[in-house]
Amino acid sequence: MDTAKYKKLFLTEAATHLEGIERRLLDLEKEPSDEDLIDGLFRHYHSLKGMAASMGYEPIKELSHSQEDILSGIRDNKTSATADVISTLFNSLDRLKELIERLQKDKPLDDRKGEARVKNTSPETKPRPSPKLKTALSPLRLPGMVKVDSSLFDDLLSTAGELFMILGTFKSLTQNIRSIELKDGVHTLGKAVKKLHGSIFSARMLPMEDLTAGLPRLVRDMTEKSGKSVSLKIKGADISLDRAILEDLASPLVHIIRNAIDHGIETAEQRKAAGKPPVGTITIHAYEKKQRVVILISDDGKGINTEGIRSKLLESGMNKAEALAMNRHELLMAICRPGFSTAESVTATSGRGVGMDVVRDVVDAHGGALSIDSATGRGSTITIELPRTSSIIRTLMIVSGGQEILAPISLIEKIVEIDRETQDIKDLQYNDKSIPVVDLAAEMGLAAETSKGAVLIVERDNKPGAGVRTKEKRHVGILVDDFGLEMEAYVKSLKTPLMKIWGISGVTIMGDGRPVFILDIPQVIERALPLERTLN
Repeated sequence: MDTAKYKKLFLTEAATHLEGIERRLLDLEKEPSDEDLIDGLFRHYHSLKGMAASMGYEPIKELSHSQEDILSGIRDNKTSATADVISTLFNSLDRLKELIERLQKDKPLDDRKGEARVKNTSPETKPRPSPKLKTALSPLRLPGMVKVDSSLFDDLLSTAGELFMILGTFKSLTQNIRSIELKDGVHTLGKAVKKLHGSIFSARMLPMEDLTAGLPRLVRDMTEKSGKSVSLKIKGADISLDRAILEDLASPLVHIIRNAIDHGIETAEQRKAAGKPPVGTITIHAYEKKQRVVILISDDGKGINTEGIRSKLLESGMNKAEALAMNRHELLMAICRPGFSTAESVTATSGRGVGMDVVRDVVDAHGGALSIDSATGRGSTITIELPRTSSIIRTLMIVSGGQEILAPISLIEKIVEIDRETQDIKDLQYNDKSIPVVDLAAEMGLAAETSKGAVLIVERDNKPGAGVRTKEKRHVGILVDDFGLEMEAYVKSLKTPLMKIWGISGVTIMGDGRPVFILDIPQVIERALPLERTLN
């Protein structure tokens, strides 16, 4: 049998089984007598063994079989799911992952070193024959789900984006043409392209659970080495994001969790002395905010010492007057500078900045917003706000300082027209409350070129973090010169050095070929009104 064409399918199915094994082992560690968990583990190993046998992957088959033997012993009450046994199962799982990785890289599985490790990963248990699983006859049928390479969706989405730009060109051309038939044709084409994009977008969306499923094991391994006790709580894992965005979140999440365990959460003795539970808690909470997703990563550790950050900045050569003038928000965000760490000087923040520049770069690349809140003795919260997709969005054309910019409509609640000559806009009455107004042109270093103006009313983040969450909405006004038409925009990510431009999250190409930037509203608000943010 030519197994090469089935290799991708095997790898996909194997990844699913390995994920299921890891999840159930973590649960078994908490509930070692749960028979359903043991049966579920057995089914995963049995399926993996059968698949490997049919493909001729003997080391994977043998290792899976040895784990079946261990589980059979537990199920038959000949042994118990002790900590040592579960550790052995975890070690064997790691070896299975290594073997699967060798397959992915087209490396041989039958190396001598690998064979030896297969023999030594299970405890001394006499082999037992695999139990026969009951099967029921059922008619043959094709699967309801077809598995394809994820890169195919990347290509399809890119093609849909190109169609959007071509469509924009057609719309521009038909503005000066009287042909009703042509305009109707362009309108019909637009509906078809939009539907195509929606279908591709839905196929690319993945639940956050696909990313967070591996975090409990990560926390377990990290705490085992650190000697600390940490509990991980995950909320909102069913929220979906574009696969490309979700993939890029992997490294930031690892950096943040590692820093929380190593440098944020105290030892059990320190926590008891501070009147805290001996087990620290890391919470990941995701929730939707219109067309964006907000992810909060909180810990209940000792918090970040902002004065320690200031001292480190002075040691690194920063101007003393500049360092002393930095407010709390600016000091907290300083840990996102490349290579920043206070590990040698201040224990409360030692290493907290390591890797945070990676987090900031990923968030910036996707047009997101990053903020850090912390309170001494109470812990820290890192907030990441991202679009659910970075491809095609509904936008409003605005003008600021003579420059055309596109603003995401999903973030705009209302538009209020004003007269600059008669109104000095610093605050605006909205819903019987005074809200702050940000002058976009002034923030971007531009000058207003009209006496008229408009204020975009947008809702500020009202996050459910470690601090107090108010029930009322918080709003901010963004002052612009003018606004125009609504349009669908295919957003292209900015590359270095353009991705460093402040206040911009991406770029689109208009129908006449002009590039127009997409406004990063959360970043504009964060920079203009940093002290307005509630600190935990």
